[in-house]
Amino acid sequence: MRNAQQVIDAIHGSYQTGSKQGFRHVSGLLEHMGVSMKTPLLHIAGTNGKGSTCAMLSSVLQAAGYRVGLYTSPFLQHYQERIRLNGVPLTDALMVRYGNPLVEAAEALRAQGEFVTPFEMGTALALAAFDGEACDFAIVEVGMGGRLDPTNVIRPIACGIAAIGLDHMGFLGDTLEAIAGEKAGIIKHGVPVVCYPAQESVRRVFAEAAEKQCAPLTQLDECAILDAQCDLHGSTVTYQLGTRWEKVRIGLAGQYQQRNAMLALALVEELRRQGYTIPEAAVRQGLASTVWPARLEWAGNVLIDGAHNPQGVQALTRYVDCFLAGRKRVLLTGVLSDKLQTEMLSQMVHLSREIVTVTPDTPRALSAAEYAARLNDCGAHATPAATLAEGLALALSLAGEDGVVIAAGSLYFAGALRTELQLPWR
Repeated sequence: MRNAQQVIDAIHGSYQTGSKQGFRHVSGLLEHMGVSMKTPLLHIAGTNGKGSTCAMLSSVLQAAGYRVGLYTSPFLQHYQERIRLNGVPLTDALMVRYGNPLVEAAEALRAQGEFVTPFEMGTALALAAFDGEACDFAIVEVGMGGRLDPTNVIRPIACGIAAIGLDHMGFLGDTLEAIAGEKAGIIKHGVPVVCYPAQESVRRVFAEAAEKQCAPLTQLDECAILDAQCDLHGSTVTYQLGTRWEKVRIGLAGQYQQRNAMLALALVEELRRQGYTIPEAAVRQGLASTVWPARLEWAGNVLIDGAHNPQGVQALTRYVDCFLAGRKRVLLTGVLSDKLQTEMLSQMVHLSREIVTVTPDTPRALSAAEYAARLNDCGAHATPAATLAEGLALALSLAGEDGVVIAAGSLYFAGALRTELQLPWR
């Protein structure tokens, strides 16, 4: 019997041999584990904002009295964050209960010549836990794309597609329309789907995919936001969807969260149409109390944001320009080499010309020295730090008591920084 850490080690160990096979491996794992997937599931795809949307939905459904499972990726500080029951990361005891059958199932598939990946194992683990712990709902975030993502094994009661942007282009295509087509791969026959406001060419992709699947489609529009007041820590917004939602408080900071909340509200309305009881008071409480770490998260005078693609950095820039324009700012940043797009360099320099770079703890990281050199070529004064601890100390020193450290970049970097700042993961 493996303990919780040994289960996690076994999952991570499959990096060495695993080969992604769409959702075939997840089906095999679930079959070996005897998982029936009886839990009502919500499936959320998108380039940016899908995690925040999932967190809002989970918070609303919990406020309505339901037992809610949540599966997201990647984790920030500890693997168990990826699978939550009523907002609480999977406990060690539950990792043992569901993880041991998972590892045994993976070994059985390996004996048949099928080599599973860590994400496939994580997906099966989450679905097993949601069924075994009698969740009333479970919300499943797509890992990458949608059509061939391991999470696409599920048959949800509703789907949501968040903002589409240029990311993972080596796998999903190099146009918004191509990427939208991959995201639209989660649309199932007859299953309602709600889509975040999008440009016309992307809307056409969603419309065609929904029509082929005979799936009821709701395409949201910016004009549904009737009034919005944004502040340092969130927004108060009035929406006109199927229902008029007056002055809804959104507890996540950033103007972009207003549209993520609209997607969450539209999915709530769809669940209501399906007969689920979700009182307005629960919706308001859930949206106001949503917590989603490393997304415009304040820790003293440090602002942590996992802005790892151009769309994410642009959203961070709007927030900084609006609320931190008069403050002394120092940027602390670390990125992955395969995520850094050229346009992000000038965006980072716009946040602050005074920059400290670090190397995230992953083989995919861009070295602090190379990152600093590239930023300096764009007009920054960037200094590489040997470690995250040294980088944080230098950034805090440069910012001074009245300044702000903007910590932005890879979620690997954001998670390590949360640990360095002693922020809890559960």
